Amino acid sequence: MKLTIVGRGTVGLMAASHFRRWSDYEIEIIGDPEIPPLTVGEGSVLELPELLAEFYHFSHLDMNTVGATQKHGIHYDGWGESKDFVHLFLLGVYAIHFDSSKLREYIESNLPDVTFTDDHIDDIETVDGDFVMDCRGWADENLRIPIEAPVNSAVIVNREPVERSTTLAKAMKNGWMFGIPLQHRMSYGYLYNDKFATEEEILEEMLEVVGEGSAHRTMSIPSYYTGGQEAGRIIRNGNASHFFEPLEATSLSAADTMNRMAFDVWHPERQFENVLFSTAYENLLMEAESVINMHYLKGSVHETAFWDNAKEIAEETMSTLPLRYLLTFRSVLDETLKPQARELLLAGWPIYSIKQNFKGIGVTLEDVERWMEKTPNR
Repeated sequence: MKLTIVGRGTVGLMAASHFRRWSDYEIEIIGDPEIPPLTVGEGSVLELPELLAEFYHFSHLDMNTVGATQKHGIHYDGWGESKDFVHLFLLGVYAIHFDSSKLREYIESNLPDVTFTDDHIDDIETVDGDFVMDCRGWADENLRIPIEAPVNSAVIVNREPVERSTTLAKAMKNGWMFGIPLQHRMSYGYLYNDKFATEEEILEEMLEVVGEGSAHRTMSIPSYYTGGQEAGRIIRNGNASHFFEPLEATSLSAADTMNRMAFDVWHPERQFENVLFSTAYENLLMEAESVINMHYLKGSVHETAFWDNAKEIAEETMSTLPLRYLLTFRSVLDETLKPQARELLLAGWPIYSIKQNFKGIGVTLEDVERWMEKTPNR
């Protein structure tokens, strides 16, 4: 059996690694040499070091190879009712901040039996292979189903490296700014909504924080998922499937989940039926969207039109979640749920992560009960 992966970015390479480890498929990766992979999203969730160790015996000795630093949590500067809190990981557990270009080189060097082909693919249906995973990046606009999100644009700059062990998420007047510490640079990105501020205004505010330096670049960040995703020969992953803003680094976690779902679809003894696949896909997107938007619920230190709009979007998101999620939130807040600390509940989040973020943001039992009264998804 042959699996063809179209797209040579991080998601495509991780998909090849997954199926190389857990199947005996012949694997080919087709990459378009004219399309450079995106280089945003250099912070990971906890699963990434574990996956790299599983696939290639990655250890702390390989950190220099991928320009990585340890990530022990996320520092929310100016967010929520607490105005300053840290989503800390458990003691002895860490994710990584990594250079995406170096990580791709590292993964490719560990895939000696995978065939790499340079080609431009317009029609994914014509790709040869028993199974095809579409990891080409931004989905065609005719496939996108837009999601209302607080941000839609970004300005990116790089500065001299800064020693820190957490990802920075700093509330700004018209959005928020990430700061990702790599060994050789500090990567900053100001995510904003162009309805409320111009690129020039964003850059001016950003430079007041990070200082003058190298040139900046801009990008549009549309939030969407794709319709027609079915349990068939072709499955979309990464940005070809959906895109959400990079708060809480949900993209790589979602990509890993999609790899597992695809494995269950294509494995002859498992045969993940279409109705189950569609439900799992919808749940994956719903959980990622709620994890992101909940951070906007209580606003920030900035009382601006951007934050008013973001709070409205967040409230609407939480008020339309299925009742099963809201019941879980209520149990977490009223201390009736007594699971193991590492038990996963939402988008790869364990109990302790939900509790930390609820406390820092200021989510209360009364908030959850209000959403339960409003949700139509009972």
